[in-house]
Amino acid sequence: GISLLQASLACWLVVTFAPYAAGSGISEIKVVLGGFVIKKLLGAWVLVTKALGLMLSVGSGLLVGKEGPFVHIACCLANILSRMFPRYRGNEATKRELMSSAAAAGVAVAFGAPVGGVLFSLEEVSSYFPAKTMWRSIFCAIIAAITVQRLLP
Repeated sequence: GISLLQASLACWLVVTFAPYAAGSGISEIKVVLGGFVIKKLLGAWVLVTKALGLMLSVGSGLLVGKEGPFVHIACCLANILSRMFPRYRGNEATKRELMSSAAAAGVAVAFGAPVGGVLFSLEEVSSYFPAKTMWRSIFCAIIAAITVQRLLP
């Protein structure tokens, strides 16, 4: 009863408010980090819808992987926060580097493995990964993993 209601509510949220929140999100993040611009993919509505939809889906008992959605959520947060700083607002290249680090943090949160998050970002998501981005990704993934470990002991 309640599981069906939760799953239906998750579907309704995605269809009604943010169709880009459907699916894992990793493919779309790969496209964005490859240089394409997809409007509304990394916006606040997608962030809220993805987070609520993931909670409702997992809570309803659906077999949903959380790794892809965590990467998408982390990249949405990075995009939203980057709008607040002039250094990132107008520069798509630095914004993509920031999102590479966010993708590493998303995987680090999902698995509790910062090195795995950095390797994922290096191998799977990013097409351009300079050394400074790797160090930033390591730092970001370690902080994310430690934060989750402290919040959920």
